[in-house]
Amino acid sequence: MHYPTVLVNYRIPVSLKRDFEDACRRLNVPMTAQINLLIRQFVREQKRERQQPTDSFEPLNFYSTEEINT
Repeated sequence: MHYPTVLVNYRIPVSLKRDFEDACRRLNVPMTAQINLLIRQFVREQKRERQQPTDSFEPLNFYSTEEINT
């Protein structure tokens, strides 16, 4: 399956790029494939975090439903 692609340019420290190139070369993994994998993992994680309800905004339940009904 072919997906449309877009060219993305960004700046990273030279030493980080060099280390990334070396690691990808050792693992025989194209840099583009690894970056795509990292981006997908990040997006998936962010979606999962957004779907989890946050309890910090829920009102505190001091009373049980039995106490409220009496």
